[in-house]
Amino acid sequence: MLALKDVLEDPARLRRVLRNELFGITVDRLLEARRGGVVLDMACTPLPELEVAGYQHERARIAIWPSGAVYSYPLGPARTWHHRYPSPLGPEFGHLAGELCLWYPKDPRYLRWEWDDGLEQYVTRVYRHLFYEEYYRREGQWPVEDAPHDYPVTGGAHPICSAFMRKEERRWAS
Repeated sequence: MLALKDVLEDPARLRRVLRNELFGITVDRLLEARRGGVVLDMACTPLPELEVAGYQHERARIAIWPSGAVYSYPLGPARTWHHRYPSPLGPEFGHLAGELCLWYPKDPRYLRWEWDDGLEQYVTRVYRHLFYEEYYRREGQWPVEDAPHDYPVTGGAHPICSAFMRKEERRWAS
């Protein structure tokens, strides 16, 4: 499991681990950023079933900072996005430099990624998210239960709709 310290101290290991342990991930560019961070560009090969359905390879950039902050951005042509933040440069820039919305910061722990999960799990979320976005563009709906965002309207916790997500909620709570 890649911890923040591992990534910052040995970026070459990061490339090897992702290539050898995660399906469909190729790190094609790895930079040691100023101020001690690491930036990786990766190509994502779709699962064979998706490739047969015409899904194309996706690309993303992940920036990792010494503070532990991690940001991910899709690379490639301009497209619509269901879960992506607007550009920090202003509304006239659309999604340019807007990161993927992989979870809401106030979501319960079982819906968020943290460093204790290992960077491999973060990369897996990015990979999955890119193909979910393409599914959304094609079908007009998110392919799995959409994680709730923001505060619940009625107070208390967000309702969890599917049996799978209720099971995950119990698993992470213990």
